Amino acid sequence: MIMDLHNHTTFSYDGKNTLEEIIENAVEHGVDVIGITDHQFSIGVHIREYVQKLLECKVRYAGYIKVLAGLEIGTRPRPDDLSTYDTAGLDFVLFESLDDYRSMDFFEFVQWRHRFECPVGLAHCDIFAMGERYGLDMTEVLKSENIFWELNTSGNYNCYYDFLTNASKREAIRSAGIGVSVGSDTHALSEYRFKQLVRANELVSSDGLRLPFVF
Repeated sequence: MIMDLHNHTTFSYDGKNTLEEIIENAVEHGVDVIGITDHQFSIGVHIREYVQKLLECKVRYAGYIKVLAGLEIGTRPRPDDLSTYDTAGLDFVLFESLDDYRSMDFFEFVQWRHRFECPVGLAHCDIFAMGERYGLDMTEVLKSENIFWELNTSGNYNCYYDFLTNASKREAIRSAGIGVSVGSDTHALSEYRFKQLVRANELVSSDGLRLPFVF
């Protein structure tokens, strides 16, 4: 199975392709599950329109690919207006860059995370560096808080490459039973990195890592 749970469309300020183009490209490449995760701060008051469009695509592309409705939420800082969002209909949310020094405090995030009933994951986040910063075993924290972790294959985050080559870190994730997703973080199809996406999915399978949630 090939999952790609991190993609941006023209609903995001930096997305270059339409929702249909992103999904059809995934179908052409044999991706089994695709998650659309446009930026919450770009969508703004159009959240209902966004979710409705994704629900329509679920039906339209059923039989070709499983489409999941996601949302990527910024943490630098925490959005003050998120309490006004209606997140009904979302299959999951990703919180981005929580390891950034400008991001909200991790302990505050853990409390905030409880407001979301759908599955919650951390996008392009070095959880091992965060563990050193906070003096925590982040694998245990993520497990107890039911937070999954993303392998981001965009090529922009060194923690992914470190994970590929560090057997002890892979074993820490596996033994803790943390859910692991794979995301291409595609913003433009001209930069699509399918080989890296396949490699990360193979790693999840061969290392016996847990899926992030039930698809």
